[in-house]
Amino acid sequence: MLKKTAVAIAAIIILLFGLLFLAPFEHIRNYLSWGKHSIFDFRTHPTRVVENGDAPQPWPLDSAYNQLQIPDSLLAQIDSNNTHAFLVIQNGKLLYERYWDDYKKDSISGSFSAAKSIISMLVGIGVGEGKIKSVDEPVGNYVPHFKEGDLAKVRIKDLLTMSSGSNYKESDQSYLGLSAKMYYADDLEYVVDLMEPKEAPGLSWEYRSGDTQVLGFVVEKAFGKNISTLVSEYFMKPMGAERDALWLLDGERKHEKAFCCFNGISRDYARFGELMLTDGNWKGKQIVPEQYMKEALKPATYLKDPTEGGKAVDYYGYQFWILNHRGMAIPSMNGLFGQYVFAIKEKNAIVVRLGETKVVKPIHHFQPENFTYIDAALSILK
Repeated sequence: MLKKTAVAIAAIIILLFGLLFLAPFEHIRNYLSWGKHSIFDFRTHPTRVVENGDAPQPWPLDSAYNQLQIPDSLLAQIDSNNTHAFLVIQNGKLLYERYWDDYKKDSISGSFSAAKSIISMLVGIGVGEGKIKSVDEPVGNYVPHFKEGDLAKVRIKDLLTMSSGSNYKESDQSYLGLSAKMYYADDLEYVVDLMEPKEAPGLSWEYRSGDTQVLGFVVEKAFGKNISTLVSEYFMKPMGAERDALWLLDGERKHEKAFCCFNGISRDYARFGELMLTDGNWKGKQIVPEQYMKEALKPATYLKDPTEGGKAVDYYGYQFWILNHRGMAIPSMNGLFGQYVFAIKEKNAIVVRLGETKVVKPIHHFQPENFTYIDAALSILK
């Protein structure tokens, strides 16, 4: 009897283990292998190098570099949020730079969803070069699954503005949900093929990482190259990034996780902030078309926010957030656990904050700490 029971248990274990190699469950196997998501996932997940080239351009130091003091009350809040890096750059010069714990200026850290803004800028470049006809083009021209049924109505612009109307639910915490599969899947194409229409596109805003992953496939198809190579060629090398970056891949190492997973150093994150300040220009070189950047950094007010009674969206553009604070509309790149790049145009300044903050209830879709970091920067800006 005991022998039969042992054989049965062994058979069940083998069966369950085998299921972890089937597409619907393979993400669970990867979760068990890679562990819970963090800003250090580049240490365990498959990655591809995003080369910085051989001509780094370190930020020049301001004459007042690290001489100005952030008020103790604000600094205490920054400290308490488990911040790893806080940088302020003004007029193209590094004004303030501080690191905590074991983090240093050459420490790599994950972006989470701040990477979405990079994908948006690649779309803009594709439009500028004619590889993408326009943001009004059907997504189905690039992604086969979006040629089917009502998904054929989805435009690139709808993905950019998080208004695809698909069934992807960001808040779904199920181990079998699309959100879990998107982060831990072996094949991201399989997960995108699970996305289905839920409502008409281009009407309501709902944050969906799935929309950005589809944009990643659009970019790959339009350019005929992987995202890491494109980011290296269009951003890292021309802007003189100081260190190679890494981009997380799916389990089969086919595709970059376009919705989340650039990993770089704080000073190099700031370079993307410069593109927000200058509408896509880096030291006289127009990297992203100016008109596209202006549209990308403008809120998609024609969309309704169902979480706030159908009010017009005043906080989101083309994969960029717009934070309204102290009379300023501040564009930003935002990622889970507090990965931020802010562009304060009124001060010609960039603010970078990286860390591991706990997620709390947002204020108008923004974590409260956003306001702290901007106020801290404003306290020392000229």
